Amino acid sequence: MRLSVYCADYFKISRRQAKEAIKNGLISIDKSIIKKDIEINGTENIKADFNIKPLEYNLSDYLLYKDSNYVFLYKPPFFHSERLNIDDDLTVSDIYKNFPEYTPLSRLDYEADGIIGMIHRKIKIYNLSKSYYAVVNGEFPEYVNISKKIDADNKKKVKVLDDDTGFPAVMKKIKSNGNISFIEVTLEKAARHQVRAFSAYLNHSIIGDKLYNGLPFQRLCLHCFKYTINDKTFYCKTQTDAFLNLYKSL
Repeated sequence: MRLSVYCADYFKISRRQAKEAIKNGLISIDKSIIKKDIEINGTENIKADFNIKPLEYNLSDYLLYKDSNYVFLYKPPFFHSERLNIDDDLTVSDIYKNFPEYTPLSRLDYEADGIIGMIHRKIKIYNLSKSYYAVVNGEFPEYVNISKKIDADNKKKVKVLDDDTGFPAVMKKIKSNGNISFIEVTLEKAARHQVRAFSAYLNHSIIGDKLYNGLPFQRLCLHCFKYTINDKTFYCKTQTDAFLNLYKSL
């Protein structure tokens, strides 16, 4: 097995973190520092030169719903999906560990908030959709159905291509004052940054989106308020009400 696989399992960290630890010389085998992700047999004396930060949190702050088939979690704004470094604070991937029999189905950008769905590993998916609220600049059209393909090769900012074979998004205006618009976006499948990139492509960037030239604001005004898996639809009413109040403050 690979050293990173062993370290991830033994030290309860992600494989990405394990690879970083190896690269940074924090893993030793038989007292010798190893900086390459080598093959091992699992019987070696492997030590780690780091301390994993203990995480103290209330699961009830993030768990919206759970039954034998589905789990719905709330991800706050400014909350990473996974740890980039071993000593990072709590992330969504840490919350996932409470539900080892369930598979997460999507992720949300660091500055966005809303629902994340999980499904039990024994259940097949036959229907999946997510709906978002967003606040964008300008007078958004009444209705847009867009399926442009997205080039996500650039790890930071994606590019919308002139190719209509991408994942479709239904975007519609709910209200507007002429300067900003409150819109709803529904997706069945999504590429990275799809809502943000489509909004910018249509010249209506999301408020607070520094990456896609949105008007300055304290956060990215993007919120996943509705999640459907098969026959189960869930809304996060309390958090959505907070987002609606955010819109009213603009």
